[in-house]
Amino acid sequence: MYNSYGVVFLNKEIYIVDGVRTPIGKFGKSLARLSAVDLGVQAVKALLKRTGLSPSHIDFIVMGQVLRAGTGQLTARQVAIKAGLPIHIPAMNVDMVCASGMTAIVTGALYIAMGTYDLVIAGGMESMSNAPFLIPAEARWGLRHFVLKQGRGIFYDSMVIDGLWDPVLDLGMGLEADKVARHYGATKEILDWIGYESHRKAAQAWSNGVMKKYVEPVIVNGKVLLNKDEGIKTELTLEEAKKLPPVFSSNGLHTVASSSQLSDGAAVVLLASRKAVKKLGLEPKARIRGFAYVARDTWEFTVASIDAAKEVLKRVGWSIGKVDFWEINEAFAVSVFLAHKLLNIPYERINLHGGAIAIGHPIGASGARITIELINVLETHKGVKGIASICHGTGGGAALAIELL
Repeated sequence: MYNSYGVVFLNKEIYIVDGVRTPIGKFGKSLARLSAVDLGVQAVKALLKRTGLSPSHIDFIVMGQVLRAGTGQLTARQVAIKAGLPIHIPAMNVDMVCASGMTAIVTGALYIAMGTYDLVIAGGMESMSNAPFLIPAEARWGLRHFVLKQGRGIFYDSMVIDGLWDPVLDLGMGLEADKVARHYGATKEILDWIGYESHRKAAQAWSNGVMKKYVEPVIVNGKVLLNKDEGIKTELTLEEAKKLPPVFSSNGLHTVASSSQLSDGAAVVLLASRKAVKKLGLEPKARIRGFAYVARDTWEFTVASIDAAKEVLKRVGWSIGKVDFWEINEAFAVSVFLAHKLLNIPYERINLHGGAIAIGHPIGASGARITIELINVLETHKGVKGIASICHGTGGGAALAIELL
């Protein structure tokens, strides 16, 4: 069983005016020398340029980020200042692990629903490449030697500890994804196919030009560092995917081609009240209809995105058949398998432009990225109603229902 919480914005119209993201960089590759703040600044500046709004119009900024160790105080505020927002504009960070970018959107929407703000920039950012190694707290109080530890000191990888590891069961999330896959009857063959399809669809979306509609290149000192998603395996064949070995254990089910990638990137949207839309003559792309948060046993985190989708459907009064398209974050291929198996969603209505397996998974940004891509999918494929759902570490999930205008 799971517990849930969600609010339908019944008498409040919360609009998504526009959204934009950086290209997603591979771990240690083209965007590795940029911090999460740098990436967030790139996205916010691009959003302001796209909307034509002055920075002075913005009331508030909220950004998701998971890997905060060593990044400095209140990184959302750093982004606001460095992106040129007026110095009096407040900002906040949120952390719901992989759902952080979506949680930022929900948080901004709630502030608007309460009447506190009218225009909010919300999204997420992450530089997994810049996650530092940590030394244990005991070092602060003095270490004489490592004799009793055979001369070896202890270091922790903040990326793994804070982003990719279940602290309750002390297990890696990849092992837990394999466990869920076995529990629900997924085979390596179907997971290999889902991973292959993610790469195929993402490559096609870039090839036919639809993916770039909401992507702005990362430019530093006049030089383009990256102008498209870096992790897509454009030449991958299904036969090659099937030959890849399990990556998390010798008898596991997920491979490097059916698991999300370690990545760097940022994604943001502009949220607006009805008042702001009328006052500034804005032309919103979509309306947020509702959201849901859920939680279950920590090892079943991949199932939580399905729980969240069911919960938000109930709260907004939609049936599965009334939803045109779905964005299910591909933490692992089993996430998509579960959406098909447990909700009976046809595969052809899920992640039409590929997902995190191919595009990448900068964990603090992905919830915002899939929200933006859902809008893109609805526009491109002539849909109206969509659900974006994402699981997160410690057994949780979040989902957002949007309706194209």
